[in-house]
Amino acid sequence: MKFTTGSLCLFASGTYGAAPASFDCEMRKLAVDFASSKIPSSSTKVWEALELGVKCDAPPPAAHSTTLQATDLKLDPSAAIYVDINGDDGNKGTIDAPLQSLQQAVDMSRASGLHTILLNTGTHYIADTITLDSRDSGTTFAASANHSPIISGARPLPNLQWAEHDINNGKNIYVADIPSDLNLASIPGLHYSEGVYGNVGRATKARFPNAEQWKMDEENGGDARISEGVATWMDPIDYSNDPTFTQVFVESPARENTPDGLFQNYVQGVGGPCEIYDPPTSYWCSNATQGGGAFTFRVPSGIYLDPSFLPNLPYASGAPQLEINAWRPARWANWMFEGKYEENDNSVTFTKGGFQGSRGSDEGGDWFISNVFEELDYENEFFFDEAEAKLYFFFNSTGPPTDALNFVAPVHEAIFNISASNENPATDLTFSQLTFTGTRDTYLNAPHGIPSGGDWALERRGAILIEGTENLLIDGCTFTKIDGHGAMISGYNRYATISNSEFSWVGGSAIASWGRTDGETTEEGFYSYNGNYPRFNKISNNIAREIGHFEKQNSFYVQAKTAQSTIENNVFFNGPRAGVNYNDGFGGGDILDGNLIFNTCRESSDHGPFNSWDRQPYFTNVVDESIYSTDMLWREIRNNFFIANYQSQESVDNDDGSAYFETHHNFLAYSGNGLKNDYGGHDNVHHDNIYAYTGKCMGDGATQLVGHLDFFHDNHCVLDGSSQYADFEGATGPTDVWPVMFNNSVFSPDGTTTVNGIDLVEFQKSGHDLGTTVSTIPSDDVIIGWARDLFGL
Repeated sequence: MKFTTGSLCLFASGTYGAAPASFDCEMRKLAVDFASSKIPSSSTKVWEALELGVKCDAPPPAAHSTTLQATDLKLDPSAAIYVDINGDDGNKGTIDAPLQSLQQAVDMSRASGLHTILLNTGTHYIADTITLDSRDSGTTFAASANHSPIISGARPLPNLQWAEHDINNGKNIYVADIPSDLNLASIPGLHYSEGVYGNVGRATKARFPNAEQWKMDEENGGDARISEGVATWMDPIDYSNDPTFTQVFVESPARENTPDGLFQNYVQGVGGPCEIYDPPTSYWCSNATQGGGAFTFRVPSGIYLDPSFLPNLPYASGAPQLEINAWRPARWANWMFEGKYEENDNSVTFTKGGFQGSRGSDEGGDWFISNVFEELDYENEFFFDEAEAKLYFFFNSTGPPTDALNFVAPVHEAIFNISASNENPATDLTFSQLTFTGTRDTYLNAPHGIPSGGDWALERRGAILIEGTENLLIDGCTFTKIDGHGAMISGYNRYATISNSEFSWVGGSAIASWGRTDGETTEEGFYSYNGNYPRFNKISNNIAREIGHFEKQNSFYVQAKTAQSTIENNVFFNGPRAGVNYNDGFGGGDILDGNLIFNTCRESSDHGPFNSWDRQPYFTNVVDESIYSTDMLWREIRNNFFIANYQSQESVDNDDGSAYFETHHNFLAYSGNGLKNDYGGHDNVHHDNIYAYTGKCMGDGATQLVGHLDFFHDNHCVLDGSSQYADFEGATGPTDVWPVMFNNSVFSPDGTTTVNGIDLVEFQKSGHDLGTTVSTIPSDDVIIGWARDLFGL
């Protein structure tokens, strides 16, 4: 049975709006050249992701090494501890007598003072998460010379004795007992050898409709789901009279930088509908939410399953491990629930979940059901019966599975947990040329909290969990088949660098950065006197692709309560939501420079390569170390190449409250608006950008105060079929609060354009937008030439 989303308009790899196919192809070729100039090893992957061979009959790029260029650390191999999968923990850890376990190497390093740990080729399975702290300062974990080690958070499942379960009517399902000495209470995922059947070596929890979550189904806008209309959702729990609910409201200091009072005060709801979060607090649980679609958080409490759409109902097994995975309506995030199934009415009452996003709704959107034995009916699906310790697998071949598949169960949420503090930090830790894999999903297993006033929920988890570090370096590493986040930079960190690394097939975000303020459930959450937040992150020259397979509100890089990050020269593509997200303003000072971002919002609506919010003020000393205030440093978005294809609404989506952005010298292909501002946004400056086939050059939906105006000048803007160049709020009000516009070059199909519906020439007679011109749309070569000149290509 086939289900489609119905509500999504997929641009995919085709054209956007009125952009001619010829331009689209030339623009995509330029993207490959841009990628090659940043990360030569990315060019073939970019060519494939943009489907240049199929869509544009373009030859692949010149051959480049596929190896990431890692920093030469100049390590002394004679002063190192060696680890080999065939070593022995009774050895001395020398090159000729290596240890067997990474944990033993850490223990030896602490005892001996040797701070270089080198790993040989092979898959190093950890028995437990490796916890590091200040005692490990100065330690380097790296690949031995000419070796390619893999560190896995999974547990091997060797010598499984497979027996036939159901091999009739096209099925090929086998079952194996899981030995008790493996200590597996659950198998949250099942991985096996890379490349089997042409996928990435992951089996799928038995589900309906049948699909593999990490494969992009263009027709369905992601994986196949049941339409949101094919469900009866149970009403949310009523918290209106909950005595545990309290509201935090900081009246002063406030921001006082918008005329309409939007997002001026620190506001939190505590308890009540937020009881599902850890800590139990959120801006969206308060009674004072503002902005687009604002209302107090809530989620449905259950669902009634319809046998006419789920052919395997009723579930005689009782479906004790059942999971419901549902998009929030409008596809802003997805929720996962566990629930209690009742066979008499096919109802599921949710017992856990709904905390994977911060924005609620009375009903769910497109959804699927999984982890149900009766739904094991499709190749590559598995089901682990936790009560009986039996593993079922629908093998896509003849006969039973074999040990050659190297089955493993991802069981650890983190491989390394760096657990230190600002009072006693772990300094100068380095991870070089290592591959990380096999960490488990965290979408229901780990507690989620609301990082700030954006739409996100997050869990402080990652293959590498980083807290309390200074001068950390992750360089030349590979993160693949990670079922949670790749790297989580949490709490106090200074000068953390992640560079020259690749993230692929990730269940959550590639990299997340989430600080802490002085409190969680009180007014102290407004203040940052403790300095317990990331500052001066550097994310450079990385490739991130195929992310957000399980939790959809994820990005290649996201930050909250984080300041002065530099995200530069990365290549990011193939994600379900925004490419890069700033969840708040906090102290500002961030730089997004020289990145290629495309194929974002592949499974969702709105946003695009970049998205920001700033609904919550915070009290920091980022602007001036000697003064705490709600002020923030300006942020820059510069020298980037963004393609707003698929369902992207904007290339640069400055959403509710976003402020103090200088966006300049970018090439932005396709967008609803060039400059976009709304709901309390201000101090948004766009200049010297090239907007190629955009709906409007500027759509400013926020009213502003003198001293906090938006600016739009010296841009080149090619409209995608409309003649409307710009519109803005307050056009009938005082002109001293209009956005400042001048010296733009606008190109439209007929060589005319308007501002707020008024012909440009007529509008300029009022003395505004002087120097702006309009012409007909130039040739593809001219537009591409502008971009080549901009980037020096």
